[in-house]
Amino acid sequence: MYLRVILHALRDMSASTPQTTQSRATTQLDSAAAPSATQIVRRTLHVNIKGSLANLAMAGPQGGMWKALSGKETAVFLPSLDEEMDPSHGVHYIRNAVVRNVTIKEHMSSFPYALGVTLSCVPPSEVTDLGQKYAYTVLPGSRLAVPQEVYSCDTSMQDGSMWRAQYSEWNSSNLESHGVMDVNGQPYVFVHLRHPIVGLLRHNADLIGCDIDKQPRMDDNWLKITRQVLSTCCQTLRKQVLSKMLTQDMNMFSMQLHRLDSDTWDDLGDGVSALQDFRPKAKWSTEEHEKEKEHHLREFVTKPYHYMARLQIEYEIPAQTQQ
Repeated sequence: MYLRVILHALRDMSASTPQTTQSRATTQLDSAAAPSATQIVRRTLHVNIKGSLANLAMAGPQGGMWKALSGKETAVFLPSLDEEMDPSHGVHYIRNAVVRNVTIKEHMSSFPYALGVTLSCVPPSEVTDLGQKYAYTVLPGSRLAVPQEVYSCDTSMQDGSMWRAQYSEWNSSNLESHGVMDVNGQPYVFVHLRHPIVGLLRHNADLIGCDIDKQPRMDDNWLKITRQVLSTCCQTLRKQVLSKMLTQDMNMFSMQLHRLDSDTWDDLGDGVSALQDFRPKAKWSTEEHEKEKEHHLREFVTKPYHYMARLQIEYEIPAQTQQ
């Protein structure tokens, strides 16, 4: 059964689970397992990365990177933003996306070297002889006009689909904060009934020695849970469920170019590629030849190059609701 995980640690903690003599029997609330609606979003991104080899090298780890401008993430990845919705709340909807498909609609590169492209939301699938891994690679001076699928996944896997249906608001990074009301200086917190650890505790009532639905509530929606139980449950969910789900924070989406089989953008190696278009003249003296060669190499690393692409991403996010 989904979320029925053997929590031996909880057996020892059951004694610390809040109990009162006035607790009344309650039935399991529908809202505790009510599915959260999701929606599928398809976005086509116009990516334009440009720069000279020298400038890309000077940019360091950020060289050759494309991402949405800071503060514009929701405008790029959220289907629509209600005029009455706080833009900061829109960030929440794209924080736990499940990427279904990534396709290059078309692209072109004027770079004189082969490129490796990494996508923050896609596992690498192309490998070089040096073991470097990329989402896909691009040949020098190439153009692609036929759509190419870079990534696709089966989102119908039982655990993942059930998690997205019931707990789409939660991910590995917000389990201890979203739907959790902290109480300063106390060994307990209040957890909302819709929080996934409530479902975990409900399915393990025989191990913890109590029925979570018969525990007293605050404002009918909040359960008192010890911090130790919260921590153990969250770690169990991360290990048993979330570690098997490829969820992505689209606020952090990025694409980055890399030179294949080279540590730096401006590494000319033996110079063969850089001098491929160098055309010496017979009348040049040795000194003139070296001078023109140096000028050509300098122009090679300072000339601006471009990579442009139309990248289509299809992903699943929680449906927007009025707050």
